[in-house]
Amino acid sequence: MDPVKYTSKGNVDITPHFSLMELISPDGEIFIDDLFWHHMEKLENLRFSIGEPLIVTSGHRSKAHNEKVGGAAKSMHLRFASDLQIGGRSPTLGLDELYEFARAEGFSGIGRYNNFLHVDCRAFIGRAPAEWDNRT
Repeated sequence: MDPVKYTSKGNVDITPHFSLMELISPDGEIFIDDLFWHHMEKLENLRFSIGEPLIVTSGHRSKAHNEKVGGAAKSMHLRFASDLQIGGRSPTLGLDELYEFARAEGFSGIGRYNNFLHVDCRAFIGRAPAEWDNRT
């Protein structure tokens, strides 16, 4: 499937637990393609496994927004990735648990940070799996 660029910030439900508004770049861009749907299936499974709402603090980023927030030049957010927190908890509680569930779900890019967990499906597009820990 070729990527489809959407530029609306309409709040459309994408899955039972996630809406377009949570996933779209703040400047209104998102690409919907096979990678997106693969990631969303894993994200729904992760939400089911953890048994609590997940907050997406960053989803797709346009090139301009990625540069604005200091994202890596080859960030998976430019294609599609999610930075997550567990709803109803402080930003630091439950991240170790979320990490374990994300590994079990098979996300191929997992980054640990102080206040969120980054997940992506980089292997789906032929990139090497990666894990990193940027906690201080």
